[in-house]
Amino acid sequence: MTIIVLLFLALFPLQVIQANTLTVDRQGNGGSSVVTPSGKDSAVSGLLRCHFEDQSRSGVSGTAEGKSFKNQLGRFYAARQYQPVWTEQRMIVELLQAVEGVSGDGLNPDDYHIGRLRRLFDNSSRTPAELVRDDLLMTDAFLTLACHLRFGKVDPERIDPDWNLDGSTRRTALEYRLQRSITSGRIKDVLDELRPRHPEYAQLKKGLARYRAIAKAGNWQRIPDGVTIRAGIRDSRIPLLRKRLRESGDLSAAVVDTSNVYSAVMVEAIKRFQKRNGLEVDGIAGTVTVQQLNISASERVDQIRLNLERYRWFISDVSPTYVLVNIPEFSLQYIENGNIRWSTRVIVGKPYRKTPVFKADMQYIVFNPQWVIPPTILAKDALPAIRKNRSYLDRKRLQVIDSKGRVVNPESINWSQYTGSNFPYRLQQSAGDHGALGRIKFMMPNKHIIYLHDTPTKDLFEKSSRTLSSGCIRVENPLNLAELVLQDSVKWSRSAIESAIATGKTRTVYLPRRIPVFLLYLTAVAGGDSVLFRQDIYQRDSRLLKALDTPVPAYKIEGCGI
Repeated sequence: MTIIVLLFLALFPLQVIQANTLTVDRQGNGGSSVVTPSGKDSAVSGLLRCHFEDQSRSGVSGTAEGKSFKNQLGRFYAARQYQPVWTEQRMIVELLQAVEGVSGDGLNPDDYHIGRLRRLFDNSSRTPAELVRDDLLMTDAFLTLACHLRFGKVDPERIDPDWNLDGSTRRTALEYRLQRSITSGRIKDVLDELRPRHPEYAQLKKGLARYRAIAKAGNWQRIPDGVTIRAGIRDSRIPLLRKRLRESGDLSAAVVDTSNVYSAVMVEAIKRFQKRNGLEVDGIAGTVTVQQLNISASERVDQIRLNLERYRWFISDVSPTYVLVNIPEFSLQYIENGNIRWSTRVIVGKPYRKTPVFKADMQYIVFNPQWVIPPTILAKDALPAIRKNRSYLDRKRLQVIDSKGRVVNPESINWSQYTGSNFPYRLQQSAGDHGALGRIKFMMPNKHIIYLHDTPTKDLFEKSSRTLSSGCIRVENPLNLAELVLQDSVKWSRSAIESAIATGKTRTVYLPRRIPVFLLYLTAVAGGDSVLFRQDIYQRDSRLLKALDTPVPAYKIEGCGI
């Protein structure tokens, strides 16, 4: 969110208001003039009113995002009749402490005027103009920090236009809540309450502090390249590898060993590291594992920071029961009453057919689904393959269906004249174990035509990296998921589900209530007392990190007619 730092400076000769233009940077520096009206409090209130009324007359400039925040700041002061906010030292101290603590959330205190806030205590005698400047600055810091803790600093739609969690209503409610907190003087408490209270967020914060400490101490030493290290091998890099595993907590510090032998204890430590980092768990320190070991603690700090930001986008808005698919982790979790009840492995979209990030409601299940080839696969895969060799239809067990639902002889079609955009038929695959959708699919209507489904290629779940689909989510244990979402252990027990599938008939069953499904992209998540890191399979992390680290821009304002 664009941040306003509004400073107003005025002179009052002969009761005539004269304004100057100020440009203030994010550290709170700016031009200065002296105002010495009678009645400092009334002068401050008058300057505040003058500033916002002039802004209203002249119109608010800037981006839509910036205008929204300017309007919020204006509403905030109007609701309190333009009285200054920060009149109690205790409130200022709580704000300063809150700003100093945001680095623990992966945010930058400089975005909330930390330098200027610290200097406030060195200037007890201030003019009305200075008081207005400081009051606006602190209110800006308070509102901005509140919004960042509640919704994130970076607008997720800037990073991904598919993001569809609308926060407008919640932001309006936040304004009222912040106004009440000012009235009651609850600065620290309300900011703590706005911070995500989910245990995974708290665990990531602990991980951030831990990796920062390692980075501050100089990071860990790189493991040189060399031969693949297997059980029993002797290698001069083993002591260095042992030290590295201890530093990351994968090898107990109690293990006493100074040899160059890759022992069974170290094999298990490497397995723990591999599992924690989403690698193939084989206990072998090969090229890929060593590359992951050599990612510095400083880089992991940034990875945790940007994922804390992703958590702020959604975690405070989840319902007690929902399905979460984490794309880089290739995982699906069924969350019930806030706790993980069940999880399984999934297959997600290829890097050139990425699974989008969005939220939708699961509404119904289809047993023995017939697969109709979607437009993207039709244009890019099926039609080119059919033009090359008509046997593609038989191999995939596809029928050609016209607009009236009749089966068409493929030999009667001139395939060369059709593309994905003008193809008048649909290619439909019959239900069965051979089908691309397997025996069950979970429908959550959305513009992307993305859904969860079974698959006949069960062996692919054994791969550590599973970017293998055309965008939809293949679920390893779909019948377990069906039992959970149907929420009826009598009518839809496991045996009843299997019986429905065994008929071979296509059947649609609606859920007793819709279940939110979140398709998310998290490359660092909490795992017990550890942080689990995942590969940035769609190369999204760097863009978010750049946006997160971009300073909130300075803002120039002209007040009272200038």
